[in-house]
Order: sequence, then structure tokens, then C-alpha cells
Amino acid sequence: MRSQWVFRLLIVTSAGILLLGCTSNGIPQFKWPAIPWFSRQEEAPPPPDVLSLWTWDEGDERLRNLQRMLAQFEDEHPDQEIALTVVNDYAPSLRAAFEQGDPPDVFLVDGFRFPRLAAEGFLASGDNRLDSPEDFYPVLRDAFMYDQETYCLPREVRVLALIYNRAHFESAGVQPPTTWDEFRAAAQALTDPNGNAFGFIAAPDLSRWLPFLLQAGGRLVNEAGDGAAINSPQGLQAVQFYIQLFRDNFAGQPAESVSSWGGEALGKGKGAMVIEGNWIIPYLKQEFPDTAFGVASLPAGPAGRGTVAFTSCYAVAAGTPRAEAAFELANFLTRADNMRAWPADGSSMPSRLSLADAWRAEFPELSPFLEGLDVAVVWQLPPGMETIVPVFNRGMLQLFDAEIEPEDLLAAVERAAKVSDSQ
Repeated sequence: MRSQWVFRLLIVTSAGILLLGCTSNGIPQFKWPAIPWFSRQEEAPPPPDVLSLWTWDEGDERLRNLQRMLAQFEDEHPDQEIALTVVNDYAPSLRAAFEQGDPPDVFLVDGFRFPRLAAEGFLASGDNRLDSPEDFYPVLRDAFMYDQETYCLPREVRVLALIYNRAHFESAGVQPPTTWDEFRAAAQALTDPNGNAFGFIAAPDLSRWLPFLLQAGGRLVNEAGDGAAINSPQGLQAVQFYIQLFRDNFAGQPAESVSSWGGEALGKGKGAMVIEGNWIIPYLKQEFPDTAFGVASLPAGPAGRGTVAFTSCYAVAAGTPRAEAAFELANFLTRADNMRAWPADGSSMPSRLSLADAWRAEFPELSPFLEGLDVAVVWQLPPGMETIVPVFNRGMLQLFDAEIEPEDLLAAVERAAKVSDSQ
């Protein structure tokens, strides 16, 4: 008889519930309804023979799916018991667990935070321990390599695309733009000053501007990976094109439409276009079921197409005495059949190449997200360069207010990268 499956919910929070906002990983964070029978009491750590797994809150349905997978794993491994912990304030809680010498055996890591955790020696190398890595998109697999070692396999991916309000497009006689010139023309045609509706809605967020840099032929990080490459002719071209949309009043920030983010503004009809990832799909369907929306590839710039991908993996803690079982669990959770069993809401895509056709067939209207993987870079920075994100975001706000010019913004980001590199 197999050992009883253990599920413990530990709410670790220092700031109360999380409602909505963009974190450093670039993905809006939503607080979905709580599962009513969960308690918030802390429990004693699991015994040494129990494999501990940490995850962040991804909603009730995904949690139930994960529970089902873990029950199946225990059926296949009758001597293995698993303790699952769902953690709020995930990143600081995980770091605290490492610093206190008591990390979980297996845990989620997003692509943005992976480089620093790997550089600090918190992760166990997965070389020769990972199943069929060749079945993953190379851009995603490479995102979880550090110092020529592979640490974990991507479990899912979301990609930035153009989300648009169909009613606004039909009213203006506009088609989804395919070039920068068409994008500007569409933003102008779709702007309604009297109705306080902008053609394009965007927050001051480096991850949402980054596609324009790629489309201009620029890079965020230099080829050596030890400094910023943003202060370039391509970077200047991308910032100038972007900010001119705002200065001409063809684009606005979400707050100007009394909205907390671009998805809300689009749903309210206060914006015709936003640049967001797959996570916007269930949000719009749930919060604005009467708003008809479409998804299109991002327009090509002077150098062609480009977009940004967000991904995560199940990593294993360095030094865990249960490394063999931990990697077996990580491989199990990223198996093709488990990826296909995720909620069918389009909020993410499988990271395995072998599942692409099936996902495209299931969500044909969302295929631009998947097509973006062909030209995407992962939202990720070398260790020490994370500080350029708030520098850029603050600078973009100053740019919106005409307190600085594009050249000033790019120079400030370059200086911040040099400071980070020297620390």
C-alpha cells in the first residue's frame, strides 16, 4: 500500500494578499478566489524522507491539476511521499529559505530569476539528469543554462503578442498592423479623444518595450553578456518611435483610462491595442465576456520581427540529499502528457516542440502567441543587471512627462548596467 499523499498549504506573505501588478518577471499577478477549505496555519516541516515541492499560486484549477499529477507520481512511486507548499511572496520566501539553509527539494523558478539563483550556487545541475531536452524549444532550453550547464527544463511558456479590440478595429476600418508604419497609422485611427480612448495602451515597462528594440535590430545585453547594449542607434530608433506615439496622443498609460493595466483598459473599451502575453486570455474572458478581442503577431520593425517570451522550470536545490528523487519528479512534471493536461484556457503554451501542433489545433485563434516563439528572446538578464529594469521604467515615466529625452534614458540605463556589473 502506497504512503498517503501529503498536501500542505503554507501561506507565506509579508504584504497581505496580492491583487494585481507587474512583477520583475514581467507577468501581471492576479489574486484568484481562494479555495475555502485551505487553512493559513503553519505546519511543521516534512520528515526527511518526504520530498518537498514549492510552487506559487496559479489559481484553483491549476492547483488541482498539480495535485492530480502528484497523486499519479506517488502511485508510480509507492515509497515516495510529497509535501506541496503554495507560497505567496514567492521570490523573497524562496530566497529566505535558501539563506536559512532549509530550501525545498523541488521548486518553481521563472526565467528572469534563474540566472542569479544559478550564479549563487542555489541550484543543482541537471546535466545528464534531464529527460529528452531535445524536445524543447532551443530558446527556452537555453534560458535554463548557466556556465554551459543545463539546470532544468521549461514547463510552459507565454509570449507577447498584439491583443486588439475587434469592435474598435471594425469601426475604424483597420486591420491588424504588420509594420511599424501600419502600427502608428492604426494607433492614430483608433484614438478617440472625445471618448478618452487611445489607439495603444502601454505601461512604462521594459519588458513591453523590448520587442520594439528587437524589431529595430538592437540588443538589451551585449554579446559577451556582461553589459548593456541598449544605448545604440537601434535603441534610440526604438525609443523615439515608441515615445512619439505618446507625444502625439495616439497612446496612453492604463491609469489615464482609470485602469490598473492594459488588459483592463482593453476590456473597458478605453484602448484598442495592447502588447501582452497569454495570461490576458482567461482574464478578458472572465472579467469582460462581452468584449470581442483578437490576437495578432507583433508588427515588424526596420530589422524584422521580434518579441519576448516568459517561461519557468522545476529546479532542484543544490545539496539536497534527495536529488535523485527530486529530478525524477521534475522530469515527471514536464512530461508531454502532463503538459497537455493543463487547463484548456490558452493562458500558457507547452514548451515541448512535439506538442506545438496539438496546441495550435486546439487554439487556432491564439496561434500568433506560438508563432512568436520563432523570433522571441526570453525575458532574462545576467546576474547583477536586474537593476536596469527599475531604471528604465522610471526613465520611461520621465520620458512620458517630457522631463528627459530618449538619449538621456538610454544613457541612464547604460550607466546602471555598468554599476551593476561592478558590484
